[in-house]
This record gives sequence, C-alpha cells and structure tokens, in this order.
Amino acid sequence: MSKLFARKSSIAVLAVPVGVAVLFLIFPSFFHFTKDLSIKIITSPIVIFSSAGKYLRSRQGLDEENSRLKAIVAELSLEIERGKDLSEENIRLKELLSFKKKIKYETVSAEVISRDPNNWIGSFTIDKGAADGLKRGAAVCSAKGLVGKADDVFKNTSSVMLITHPGFRAGGMLRESRLHGVIEGDGKGYARMIYLPLDSDIKPGEIVITSGYGREFPKGLVVGKIVSVEKSNTGLFKTALILPEADAYDQEEVLCLK
Repeated sequence: MSKLFARKSSIAVLAVPVGVAVLFLIFPSFFHFTKDLSIKIITSPIVIFSSAGKYLRSRQGLDEENSRLKAIVAELSLEIERGKDLSEENIRLKELLSFKKKIKYETVSAEVISRDPNNWIGSFTIDKGAADGLKRGAAVCSAKGLVGKADDVFKNTSSVMLITHPGFRAGGMLRESRLHGVIEGDGKGYARMIYLPLDSDIKPGEIVITSGYGREFPKGLVVGKIVSVEKSNTGLFKTALILPEADAYDQEEVLCLK
C-alpha cells in the first residue's frame, strides 16, 4: 500500500511540471503573462525602495535649497533696509545743510548717541562737546527748527535739554502777530507760551519762533505751532499750547549753534 502511494506521489510530482509545460506550449500568451507577472512581483520591492530613496534624496535637496534661499532672502531684506536707512539719512543731512545755509550761524553737526528711557521726551545725548566748541546753553536745532539747548557740556559729549523739558525756558514770539511771551516745556511732549496778553487774539495754527531777546537763541528759529489757547491759572494772562515743529522722537542728527 505504501509503495503504491509513493508511486502515485511521484507521478503527481512529475505531472505538475509537465502540465505546466503543456499549458505554456498550448497557450503561449499565458506563458508571457505568467513571466511578466513573476518579474513584476520580484522587481516591485526593488522599484519601491528605489523610488523611496530618490524621493528622500530629492526632499533633502529641496530642504537644503529652501534653507539657502531663505538665507539669501533674509540677507537681501537686510540690504534693502540698510539702503532705506542710508537714503533717509541722506535726505536728513541735505535738509540740515539747507537749514545751516539759512541761519548763517557757525554750527557744529552732531549725532544723537543715547536717550534716557525714563526721560524720552526731555533730553538726549549728542557726540559733540567742549572740544568741538560747544558751550552750555547753545541752541540745538534740526532742519525743522529748535530742538533744545546744550545743558551739560563735557569734553566730547553733551546732554541736550529739549524744548519739551519742564526746565526749558526761552523768549518766544508769534510770527504773524509779533506778540511776545516765554516758552517753557510741559514735560508731556509739548511746550507752552506763557505771559501772553489777556486781550490778544491768538488762533491755533500760528507759528511760534524765538524772539532773540535772550542770549542763548538767535531770533527767528521755528519752535512750533499753537494748538490751543486758554487763560492762565491767575487769569491775568493767556497761555498757548505749542506742538513742537521738530519731533523729539525723530532726531538722529542735529546742528548746534556756537
């Protein structure tokens, strides 16, 4: 019985390849289909892994290129901002030069090098001092007009008291009506013109200039515009609130009068 089973098994084993060979001979298209299918099955993992590797390498290359492009864009943006700063500085310097020609006084140009964060609208420090011919009380101007005065003068630097500082005082005059008064800072970003006649007709928008009666400031420097007028606390005079023409926040370069 076992021999018969073994013989049948041998015949079955031989019959399978023979049958497959007969099928290939009778149906050659089936042979090609089977061959193509086998090749695809065998090569599919290789193709998948190869494609994955190419994708990862491509992704890595794109990430690196993206990083390089971001660095280039950042550098170009910085150069553009530098160009804007240089252009704006050039405009400011031209305006200062034009202002210098108008006032016809001997001046010293200076740069603002520091500000007190606790006294932003009251003072700042410039890079010129006694070694450059500056004296205490010298008028400090921008291209738009009076900024303040040199308060503490050292050898190479000076502290500038702005016209908005509560301790600032100067003789002032309304350019249109020629009325005189005293200019003082209010400590809040504005200045005031005090001791104006009670019966004077002062309108907002009038320009305030220095009167030249004091020794520190020459006549005709623009201080600012009147924004409002009211009676003084005593009721004996009028007080006008002044918006400075030269913004204390914007000054980077100034002219100091000797």
